[in-house]
Amino acid sequence: MYQTARQFIDMRNASFAGRVLDIGGGGEAVISQLADAQVAAIDIAKVKLEQSPDVGLKIIMDACDLKFLDDYFENVTCFFSLMYMDEAGIKQFLQEAGRVLKKGGKLWIWDVEIPPNPTDEIYCVQLKVQISDENVITPGYGVRWTKIQSLQSLRKMCEDAGFNILEAIQDDLVLKIIAQK
Repeated sequence: MYQTARQFIDMRNASFAGRVLDIGGGGEAVISQLADAQVAAIDIAKVKLEQSPDVGLKIIMDACDLKFLDDYFENVTCFFSLMYMDEAGIKQFLQEAGRVLKKGGKLWIWDVEIPPNPTDEIYCVQLKVQISDENVITPGYGVRWTKIQSLQSLRKMCEDAGFNILEAIQDDLVLKIIAQK
């Protein structure tokens, strides 16, 4: 297993106006901890939702087949969720995100760069996430190292899905994209 150096993410200034659909929102439930009742967190894994803090709404659902009305959410967030999807899955999810977002709504992505690798190892990113002045969590996320992911590849997929990129930055291995419908 390959583990990255611990990556720091400061979420203290993150705020979301309106309803939030959080993709892969089980586990640590970072977005739900930030926006609480505004959040509908979905995860394909029931156990991840059961293990997450008791905040916001929790629903078992596939991000590639969202069961929400069109133009319903002001925000869709992905906190280290795209790394678990293949390229076709990301493209399908982005179409669904565009469908459920209101006009002018925002797509927020935090994820990791995954460089090329010739082996079939596990790629694990270690994080230190500052949620508030008092709340720091240190999750790790791991996937089979079978894909490449970069800021450029995610940005292009967002643009191809019709999103306008407002911000696309990379800090060490952490990728952050804010896009608008």
